[in-house]
Amino acid sequence: MKKTDFVNALSELDIPINEGQSSVNNASKYPRIVFWEIAWDDKLASDDVYITIETIQVSFFSRKPRHDKLLELREMMRKLGLHPTIYHEYVEEKNKDRNYYHSYFTVELEVDNDE
Repeated sequence: MKKTDFVNALSELDIPINEGQSSVNNASKYPRIVFWEIAWDDKLASDDVYITIETIQVSFFSRKPRHDKLLELREMMRKLGLHPTIYHEYVEEKNKDRNYYHSYFTVELEVDNDE
C-alpha cells in the first residue's frame, strides 16, 4: 500500500494526526494519532527498479482503552487489507496530571522514491 493512501485514510478518522511528533496544538488532544518512520528498505521490484518500503509506527493516544476511534481505525485497516498487531500501554505521568492509553502498531508502506 502507498504511504500517501494510508495517510489519506487516517485523515478520514476526523481526529488530530501528526507525522513525527504532536504539534503544539494537538499535544493535549485525545484521541490523536502520531506516526513516524522507524525504518526503510529498498526492495527490487520488476525490471531492476527499486521501491522504497518504510516501516511506520502509528501511535494512538486516548483517555480510555479501546476508544471508539481506535476501533474505527482497526476496521479501516481491515478494509485496506492491513492486519497489524495492536499493542497497548497505560501511561501515568506524575506531576503533570496526564494519564492516557497509548496503543501502537507498525505497518510497511511503499513510498515514492523521490519523497
